Amino acid sequence: MPVMKLMLRFILLVLITQVFPCAGKAQSHSLLQDFSGYQQDDQLILRWTFRGGSLCDGTRIERSEDGLRFSEVGEIPGICGSPDNAITFTFTDSLPLPNAVNHYRLELGNYGFTTTLSVEYIKTNESGFVVHTTSAGQTDILFQNAPGRKGVAIIYSIDGRRLFEYEITGQRLSLSKGIFPSGVYLLMLAFNDNTSLSGNFIVP
Repeated sequence: MPVMKLMLRFILLVLITQVFPCAGKAQSHSLLQDFSGYQQDDQLILRWTFRGGSLCDGTRIERSEDGLRFSEVGEIPGICGSPDNAITFTFTDSLPLPNAVNHYRLELGNYGFTTTLSVEYIKTNESGFVVHTTSAGQTDILFQNAPGRKGVAIIYSIDGRRLFEYEITGQRLSLSKGIFPSGVYLLMLAFNDNTSLSGNFIVP
């Protein structure tokens, strides 16, 4: 396959597969101004704000692996909200499902559930990223990335040749089967906050 054609195919693949919810935002409930979540180190932080004048009796936090079956992971008892001002609550999930999209919803007293909020949680190894290979032969490279942080990903051959370089905004790269020959490669991620990480990965 010509080099230019291979590069165009790879760039298109990256643009498609980096759209994952490293930080999420749900549609607003009638009582809420917002409901959002993001990863901070080894935890997921949920944040929601009640509109001024909105009140409910207790808030239950539920989590799901598939977005269908939920179980309770936390509760804030008592009156939530304020009769006068907007007020914000946070909840820390210290045991999120690793390397997966975690789905959350709130039960606001007798006012029902919010829409589902989806946030991906990445648990990395010492190299700063983790590699999974799907049954279809796709190689997924997962790494932690703060919302809005941009960077550059560079893939080298094992003998040091630079193969590809491209901008990153998410926290996942997905390489379809056949995009690279089987072998060992070096990945370097350099972010715009002057942090970086690197390590080897294997394409089966």
